[in-house]
Amino acid sequence: AGELHSSAVSSDGDIYSWGDGFCGQLGHGDRRPHVLPQQIKAGNLDDEAIANVSCGARHTLAVTEDGECWSWGLGHFGVLGRSYTPFEHAADAAMAGFVENDENEGAGAAEHMAQQPAQPAEPAPLNDDEQQRAELQAHLDLIANLTLEDSSNQCIPMKIESLDGIRIVGSSAGHRHSLLLDDEGALYSCGSGVGGCLGLGDEQTQMHPMKIMSLVDERIRIIQMSAGCDISMAVSSTGSLYGWGKTNDGRIGLGLQVSHATIPCKVDMMNEQGKQIKAADVDCGYVHSVIVGLDGTIHMCGGVGIDGEADGQAAANEPNENSFSNEPQGTPRQIPDFNIWHRQEEPNEEVEKKKKYQKYGKYEVRGRAKMLQGD
Repeated sequence: AGELHSSAVSSDGDIYSWGDGFCGQLGHGDRRPHVLPQQIKAGNLDDEAIANVSCGARHTLAVTEDGECWSWGLGHFGVLGRSYTPFEHAADAAMAGFVENDENEGAGAAEHMAQQPAQPAEPAPLNDDEQQRAELQAHLDLIANLTLEDSSNQCIPMKIESLDGIRIVGSSAGHRHSLLLDDEGALYSCGSGVGGCLGLGDEQTQMHPMKIMSLVDERIRIIQMSAGCDISMAVSSTGSLYGWGKTNDGRIGLGLQVSHATIPCKVDMMNEQGKQIKAADVDCGYVHSVIVGLDGTIHMCGGVGIDGEADGQAAANEPNENSFSNEPQGTPRQIPDFNIWHRQEEPNEEVEKKKKYQKYGKYEVRGRAKMLQGD
């Protein structure tokens, strides 16, 4: 699931999407929203067997069983990893939150496009609730005044041709950058490089996928990765955890200081007993990340503020009955009394297979027999 849209792959390899399509992120060839899942057929994607899909803020990535990567949605910053044609109609409102400190600019652009009445030069400041309502109303007014038909190929799934000859097995669509994984464990990135989230040693934007060479030089083979909001994390084949991008508030486990990591840095992860453990999976959000340990434990970096608290990990460090284990600030912290393996049946336990009833026309054999008996 992305910010405003969702996608799923069936057992037959068909891909479906639903939600907000204002930036073409649904892949149906237009910018219409869809309340119900609809199969993506634009770009002849229905001829492909999809292996997995990833939804970002306003774009989508899909990997086929043949190792090809397809992309669609808002192509700004190069998140699609390919060239694209511009939208026929401006999508300034869709850019709100994509550029540093552009929240007010995005809201202003939306109001202008929606032909809102002129505001005083110095309007009274709005509280949070009023600001959210104003932004929502501007977004709704914008959609109401623009056609949702658009010929831009951002609305159509297209293969990333620069990856021809490279077998892609996984993808992760972030807020404004993308990560791609090949069958040899090499990682590629494209899009906005804010905070160093591309892992290429700088903060430059990349319009096409670039291999993260620092991982290659260290002979680190990646098996799992996640792109968040200007942050990235990955798990190696040996269970080591790596993070890069913005480090603010401990969101990638590299400390609480406001800084940037422009290349992948190893992140230490400890259990409640202070013993270092290996990682199995990772998922990055906006201001926090969640890691699954190989032993089934769950660890969190950063934090999402609730009940008026600020985002970040600092608030979680204050002792209380629900506090995490005593680990250095800004590092992954284990969530107590929670283990994903304990929620599954033991591997050696025999599970009786449910009997599948044979079909007879529109009736099940069991149901038809009961009907004939008058039950």
